[in-house]
Amino acid sequence: MKISMKLTAVALAAGLLAGCAGPSKQADDNYLLCAIAGGLVGGAAVAAASGDGQSAVGGALVGAALSLILCPTEEAVAAEPVEAAAVCAEVPPAGALLDAQGCAYDSDSDGVVDGIDMCANTPEGVTVDRVGCPLDTDKDGVADYKDLCPGTPLGTIVDETGCPLKGEKILSLTGVNFAFDKAVLTTEAETVLEQAVDLLKNTDSVIEVRVEGHTDSIGSDAYNKTLSQARAEAVVAYLVSRGVKSHSLMAVGMGESSPVAGNDTDAGRAANRRVDFIVQ
Repeated sequence: MKISMKLTAVALAAGLLAGCAGPSKQADDNYLLCAIAGGLVGGAAVAAASGDGQSAVGGALVGAALSLILCPTEEAVAAEPVEAAAVCAEVPPAGALLDAQGCAYDSDSDGVVDGIDMCANTPEGVTVDRVGCPLDTDKDGVADYKDLCPGTPLGTIVDETGCPLKGEKILSLTGVNFAFDKAVLTTEAETVLEQAVDLLKNTDSVIEVRVEGHTDSIGSDAYNKTLSQARAEAVVAYLVSRGVKSHSLMAVGMGESSPVAGNDTDAGRAANRRVDFIVQ
């Protein structure tokens, strides 16, 4: 009986000491109970083994001390690593906006993270450049995914759908030559006209184009007007043979009425012998 009382007293004392130890005094109820339990178990184990009260006291002290080491404290729990709620797919680039886990935001899911993305809220599935802006391949100011007239020549004025405004020249070709005094295209002229084929195949479902034939000033105005009309029609016929839809083309002979250079030199006259493509 005396041994039991001594054991209990020692266990309680050891528990109190253990519970109050440490930098934060460790007076938490759970920790105190843990230390007391450790003292009782240690003392009981030694007493059972040796039958000696003094040994039981030593066992209680050892049990309480072990409890001090093994029982978790608030600091210990707080120090335990917490698994991140999310794992970053890659190391965030410099300038990226980060979430609580240190991962970069990509609000519009375009593959360019916030903080670097210069075009926020890009529609899903739209291809973007390295700063997150939709591609504009023909550089007409209208993104590819909204551009109804892709491949507009550089510098062409377009509307909000990316198509040239009416009256806008979209292409002017020199070197579209014909047999002398005829409306028959040369092989070299057909090669030059392939530029128009590529352009008009992309736009002929949306716009109508006036194909204007122009001449230099050699010959009478009336003669040149007739000749340029025949040549414009020859150009249209070639374009249609290459797959451009005929309903989007209209041949117009302009004769010598709209020169772009002087007719007093060979170079000037060559520049005036041209074919222009104007949006209707």
